[in-house]
Amino acid sequence: MDADHRARFAGVFVATTTPFQANGAVDIGAFRAHCARLVEAGVDGLVPMGSLGEYEALSDDERAGVVKVAAELAGRAQVVPGVSAKSGPEARRWAEQAASCGCPAVMCLPPTSHAPTTEEIVAHFREVAKAGLPIMAYNNPFSTRADLTPAVLARLAEVEEVVAVKEFSQDVRRVAAIRQAAPRLEVVCGCDDTFVEAMLMGAVGWVAGFANALPRQCVELYQLCAAGQWQDAVERYMALLPLLRWDADPRFVQAIKIAQEEVGWYGGPVRLPRLELPPEDAQQVRAATRAYLASTHP
Repeated sequence: MDADHRARFAGVFVATTTPFQANGAVDIGAFRAHCARLVEAGVDGLVPMGSLGEYEALSDDERAGVVKVAAELAGRAQVVPGVSAKSGPEARRWAEQAASCGCPAVMCLPPTSHAPTTEEIVAHFREVAKAGLPIMAYNNPFSTRADLTPAVLARLAEVEEVVAVKEFSQDVRRVAAIRQAAPRLEVVCGCDDTFVEAMLMGAVGWVAGFANALPRQCVELYQLCAAGQWQDAVERYMALLPLLRWDADPRFVQAIKIAQEEVGWYGGPVRLPRLELPPEDAQQVRAATRAYLASTHP
């Protein structure tokens, strides 16, 4: 990519948490405040209704309302909602809802209903593409029954609207392999504790989890990598890793909400089927957050 062309998904895109009240209802006021803080901290985008947003536990009205609020508050930041669903038509409807809110792109998993074949994955994304928005394919083989390998992504790259992949295989070799197999696609890091490695190998951006609690610090880390200041980047990355490693744990939603609380922002409870972290694990997250904050200057 030449220096005069900024990648569509360059920068830090926060996979936003969804705040719930004590009674379990979505706390729209808290979500508005959260989005405003993230944008003020300098993030490049908001990604509501990804895995971190607990989209599968929300009603259709709740899900649509969260996307609408994010789009209203985005300002200069892009809003790239997750539109993942069991079927292509359902995912397309969510993409159409995103388009109606003025969102410039969407993020989508393969179909979540079963273990799809490669042809079914391609057909799924062709259906979502009918909404007319650019698509960031989302590879998360741990929460789906499909792995968007470089070979599969080479096929998806045939769909014009598929322009990027959020890569969450946790295999740092994938970035280079995807760039070779599907050079048209932008690679976006989707796993916090592989971020610097991904940027070194040519990722253009970061769909970040712990940026919910530490947005400014994540933006600064991205900027160091983008500028090729690797020594400084690695130093900051090492300090963050005790927290970032939680992003690869199935309980990452709970951990990130706890980190939000530790920095003084509302995180709130999770919704079933998730349960709160056991006290000893919650304390680990709190201690790691406090240790990081104590080691840095505000």
